[in-house]
Amino acid sequence: MEMEMAETLSTASDSEEMNKLLAAALDEEDARMEGRGANGAMAEKVVILGSGDMALALATVMVHAGLQPVVGSRCPDSARQRLKIAAITVTTLKEALEQGEVVLVAIPAEHHDSLPRHLLAGKIVVDVSNRSPDSPRRPESVAERLQECLPESHVVKAFNTLSAFALQQGDVRGSKEVPICSNSSRGRERVSALVKVLGFTPIDRGVLENARDIENIPFRFFPEWRTPCIVAAVLFWAFFLFLFFRRQICPNIQNEEPWDWNRFIKLPLNNGMLAFALSGTVLLLMCYVPGMIAAYIQLSRGTKYSTFPSWLDRWLKARKQMGLLALLTGSLHAFMSIFTLMATGMKQPLQWTQNLYLALGAVLTAVLAILGVATIPSVAATLTWREFDFLQRYLGWLSVVLVTLHALFKGNVFLLKNRFVCYVIPHETQVIVTLCILVILMKLPLLIPCIHSRLMKIRRGYGRKSASVYA
Repeated sequence: MEMEMAETLSTASDSEEMNKLLAAALDEEDARMEGRGANGAMAEKVVILGSGDMALALATVMVHAGLQPVVGSRCPDSARQRLKIAAITVTTLKEALEQGEVVLVAIPAEHHDSLPRHLLAGKIVVDVSNRSPDSPRRPESVAERLQECLPESHVVKAFNTLSAFALQQGDVRGSKEVPICSNSSRGRERVSALVKVLGFTPIDRGVLENARDIENIPFRFFPEWRTPCIVAAVLFWAFFLFLFFRRQICPNIQNEEPWDWNRFIKLPLNNGMLAFALSGTVLLLMCYVPGMIAAYIQLSRGTKYSTFPSWLDRWLKARKQMGLLALLTGSLHAFMSIFTLMATGMKQPLQWTQNLYLALGAVLTAVLAILGVATIPSVAATLTWREFDFLQRYLGWLSVVLVTLHALFKGNVFLLKNRFVCYVIPHETQVIVTLCILVILMKLPLLIPCIHSRLMKIRRGYGRKSASVYA
């Protein structure tokens, strides 16, 4: 009898539990149908004006974030054909503007003056548009002109730096920062909260006048690469001319015999191969020289809070690009070396020094490749600061040592001999090994334990009391 009662109570308990779960599921479904969250709270409605690619992209992201986008269109029927996501409400402009305080304007800038001013009064109007590349440049931004059209609204500039295609695909590559500016502090705060909900990082850029800079961001063309690429090009052509005079011009000038035009046959491949090697080595060294200069400045001033000279600051910020260009030029040197070996043929076995410098070159290329991969944002995000610092510091200096040894074993027979041509032009090995050794000698004092510990203490925030941050 007791066993039967226990089974009955257990069955009743299970039935009650099932009823509760079923009721919760029905409540959740009703909440979803009514536009509410699972906890019963109404999902926030955000109005989007327009039915183009950007409107669809922003509405898609909002749905994934648990918001309820309301799209207002002049032609709701045709807009519904484009916006086929069930959770997106598509209606007329007037009905949409009655349902939310935050309004995202995703229509071309030339149609901003046709917006219903009286319906947008007092609302937070977010301008997501960009100027057309072929449109005439004006001193004021699109957002400022929108504020002139809607003086009673709080215009905010945001989201214009994001790609509509990437948002629709759910794969936003690169920076997730969203610059925001407005003359309304309430508008900036409200839009910043919306940006966070959508999974991005808001960057407060102050007043609406700063929209001029924000609207220029999508039109920038590799601004961080301009100076490093110029430096790399100058180095390559300088070394190419250096090799041209050393290998083709000067030997013919010094010889009293007629010019040997056979010297020019190997001009494109051999000179290019060595020019890539020399310029790549200098670019690699230039990645580590500014850090040492900064270390000596910090040691002399006794603080890490003093500002560096502007030229050094720009140099420090360009190290990543210079390192990647060093990888590119080093890889080109390696490929051209393979072509050279294939063209000349290997009639005799390589000596041990030749085997060694080829092996060092292969290891050097692999180390530079690891350093280059580690700078990719998606890879760097998976590394801790200690891991990233280890790769960039220790593997970086290992690459400097490897390139020095590679050059030494490649041209050791030319290093200490008088190989000058035209009286002033040394051998390329003498030039590059000298530069490598100078950089290594510059690093050695910073490795002395007492100096290293002092530097690390300064970089942790300790310093002399008399040190000036304006030094």
